[in-house]
Amino acid sequence: MSSLDNLDDHQKELLDQFQAVTQSDDFEASISRLSHYNWNLERAVGSVYEANNSHDIAREKLEQEVASSTSSEQSDNDKKDTGSGSGSGSNSNNQTATTAAASSSSSPRQTTSSTTTAQRPFRLGLFSLLTWPFGIAWNITWAILSFASRLLSRPSITSHSQTQQPQQRQDPRTVAARFLREFEIKYGETHPEFYQGGYSQALENARRDLRFLLVVLQSDEHDDTEQFCRETLSSEELVDHMRQKNVLVWGGNVRESEAFQVSSTLQATTYPFLAIITLQSSTSSSGSLKMSVVDRIEGPATPSTIIRRFDTVMQRHGGTLNRMRMERDQREMERRLRQEQDQAYRESLKADQEKERQARLEREAKAKEEEEAERAEQERLAYAEKRKQYIRYLCQKLPAEPTEGSVAKLSFRLADGERVIRKFKGDLPLEALYEFVEAYPLIKSGENVDDATEPTDYKHKYSFTIISPYPRTVYEPSTTKTLEEDKSLWPSATLIVDADDFDEEDDE
Repeated sequence: MSSLDNLDDHQKELLDQFQAVTQSDDFEASISRLSHYNWNLERAVGSVYEANNSHDIAREKLEQEVASSTSSEQSDNDKKDTGSGSGSGSNSNNQTATTAAASSSSSPRQTTSSTTTAQRPFRLGLFSLLTWPFGIAWNITWAILSFASRLLSRPSITSHSQTQQPQQRQDPRTVAARFLREFEIKYGETHPEFYQGGYSQALENARRDLRFLLVVLQSDEHDDTEQFCRETLSSEELVDHMRQKNVLVWGGNVRESEAFQVSSTLQATTYPFLAIITLQSSTSSSGSLKMSVVDRIEGPATPSTIIRRFDTVMQRHGGTLNRMRMERDQREMERRLRQEQDQAYRESLKADQEKERQARLEREAKAKEEEEAERAEQERLAYAEKRKQYIRYLCQKLPAEPTEGSVAKLSFRLADGERVIRKFKGDLPLEALYEFVEAYPLIKSGENVDDATEPTDYKHKYSFTIISPYPRTVYEPSTTKTLEEDKSLWPSATLIVDADDFDEEDDE
């Protein structure tokens, strides 16, 4: 009990679940196994199953060894029987001969006795010679029959272990899905809603949700399985009853490893097998609840029988679950009440604090707004200054108007209606047109730009677009395409400078 006293509530709950799954009443052994696996319930339960599998394999090997040792012992006995049979024949003949000799010696007539004594060994030796092949044949026949008997009886030992030996453990969800798929293929889609998970998970969910758990185990080797599945489990009456009572149903085939271990844990002896499991008071002094088997139905049963048995169990044990549900609902209601009270208090406190903070927030918002406006104004002024510097830089780097050679003569109609004609070299990029239009007002003013430099951290945006009216063509400020490559600009063209709207410029 000292070990139980050292456990916290969570560990006690895990201990109850472990004992419910493994049907173990040994508290110390269960605590030791859980502690070994750092209180990981699934690993601890899995170790029990793996240990059971190891015991089954060991038992099968032991049975095979017993069978082989029995066969060896029987073979040795047969050999001894064969040898002793031959010896007994010889001894019998000798004994006969000796008896005959003794009787002849008692005869009053010596001549007749000696003649009879000489003839009898000869006759007996001839008789033994004639019967000897029949003795050998009998011994050989007996040995063959004994060997055949052992050969036919040996599978009865090993076949039991083979049928009981489950398949290798697989993912519980995969096994549950396969069980459901095979059931629906054979018997249709009318059936209880089988839990799609492992047995331990079903136990945990039934415990958490305070529900009854119905375990259904079936074996393909039993003749009653097909009729039970087709007429009982597929009964709409039973399916509706399980749904109305909110029963959690877990099913498995004992050819699968987990279902096989469950059958061993629940001590199933006849199939189909049903077990009703629910929360029951623990036998320990802690007074905790554990999942326990409260009823079991072995062999074929009708839907009405299962429903009647289930109703009896619910009447007998449903009070515990109802009480726990009421306690859970009471705790939930108290929790919601505390939550609502806390929420009301927080809202009241928030309202009071809001009044106190309102003036400060307004001052901070106003200060922040003024700060952002000032920063935006500074950025605007800095951008305007860099823009002017860049335009001065364009004027300074703009090449002089060529007078001869491969040139294009272009006529611009500016946004204010003014017309400007200028020549450009054919190898200049299209962006040279934009640079000229951008710098033209400064060129026209005649301002000195010899000391102009390119601004840093600045990306220039043109506030206009150059187009050709007929046909309408928009010329982008490309840095790769040259004037002479665009046939619509060569050797001359009339272009319109279309100023962008303020909103469009702002969006850019």
